[in-house]
Amino acid sequence: MLICSSAVANAYSALEAGATHIDTSVLGIGERNGIAPLGAFLARMIVAAPEYVKRKYDLHRLKDIENIVAEAVHITGFCAFTHKAGIHSKAILNSPSTYEIINPEDFGMSRYVHFAHRLTGWNSIKSRVEQLGLHMTDAQVKLLTTKIKAMADVRPLAIDDADSIIRAFHLDLQEKDTAETWVN
Repeated sequence: MLICSSAVANAYSALEAGATHIDTSVLGIGERNGIAPLGAFLARMIVAAPEYVKRKYDLHRLKDIENIVAEAVHITGFCAFTHKAGIHSKAILNSPSTYEIINPEDFGMSRYVHFAHRLTGWNSIKSRVEQLGLHMTDAQVKLLTTKIKAMADVRPLAIDDADSIIRAFHLDLQEKDTAETWVN
């Protein structure tokens, strides 16, 4: 990655100095002698001149090109704009620009806060609870977060796994509330 960072910086400096062409690679495949990855180079360019870059380049096509190359060389997963650590995710949920200098939608992508992970924070779980249309107090969400993190320490959780844990936890809360209502 250090080479890629240097390659992007060098390519951008060359552009600023008047270069009319820049050699790039897709996903860094075949990179030799500091050839900049196209996606990283375009990301650097959009920071400096967003309107120009959006007008000149069809950024949504970049994802298609990268997917074609990734499939051809059997690379799976693309995690740009994916956030999972607790404090990091909280910041993204509150203000995406805290960690994202560029907008994922400009590149045909979307932001994803990964909540089915051992590093998840309670704000990510709270966000998912709200997405599922469920209602819990912060204390309940914190308890649920502890449960999800413990499960994720045992084995990787899929989104459906985490959603099942969330729904089961919510159902248990409702049953306890109903039982307490009957007792009182």
